[in-house]
Amino acid sequence: MISDNELLVKLLIAVAIFAIILYLIWRRNVGWKKARIDRQWVDDCAELPRFEMGQDGRSFTIHNLRDFTWRTTKDKDIHWETFSASIDELVDIWFVLDHFHSFRGMAHTMLTFEFTENRFITASFEARREVGERYHPWTGMWREFELYLVWGTERDLIGLRTNGRGNDVFLYPTVVEPHKRVGMLERMILRTNQLAENPEFYNTLTKTCTTAIIKEINTVTPGRVPLSWRALLPGHIDVLAHRRGMLADKGGFTATKDAAAITEKAVDAGLGKRQSSEFSLALRQ
Repeated sequence: MISDNELLVKLLIAVAIFAIILYLIWRRNVGWKKARIDRQWVDDCAELPRFEMGQDGRSFTIHNLRDFTWRTTKDKDIHWETFSASIDELVDIWFVLDHFHSFRGMAHTMLTFEFTENRFITASFEARREVGERYHPWTGMWREFELYLVWGTERDLIGLRTNGRGNDVFLYPTVVEPHKRVGMLERMILRTNQLAENPEFYNTLTKTCTTAIIKEINTVTPGRVPLSWRALLPGHIDVLAHRRGMLADKGGFTATKDAAAITEKAVDAGLGKRQSSEFSLALRQ
């Protein structure tokens, strides 16, 4: 008769063997893949952003800032440009939530950095797709896409979602201490240049639009965003952010979310002209 200890040993051996088999399967089919920057990318992630810092360590120029004009998701004008400013000119950070699916838990998140003289640039962690590829959460778990940190104008990155796709998009003013705002911008600059030099894979569970932002926030302020299931269902991440005092309160969460709705404003205003703040200002009226 098998004792309890012997049964436990056999069970642990079986689990170990199963784990080894799974690892070997993963290694054969996925583990050999290496992230690269020299693939044939689709046009909306064809260029790799990079920050060039001035000698003072404060001024910067971002190369390959995206400023597409999206009439529809297929009809667009392609345009990449540079943007120059100083870290000392940073005014505010805005949080963008894009409900792109009927299942409200699925959403995309971005950050907009506002500078003096009504200048706005948006940062978005995304899956970098090759020509012929389409994003899917399942394939995103198996080293199918590189992690892409795109920087663009709001008329591009937000306008694509409000005007091009007709999604429900929300633009929240955040509550961040000035030195923390600066720290967040510095982290995003560093992360952009890191990915330009050393590419990494996107992962549906561990490196997404939302988890990547949370990692940078918690680097600046350890523990600011606690571990939560909402990071994996980011359509609800604004609830957590509001509870943590990270969003400017408008009289409760419902009122705060209602005040942040921008799709109707964006559609009514139109995308505006390139190199102008018309679109961004219209969203905030």
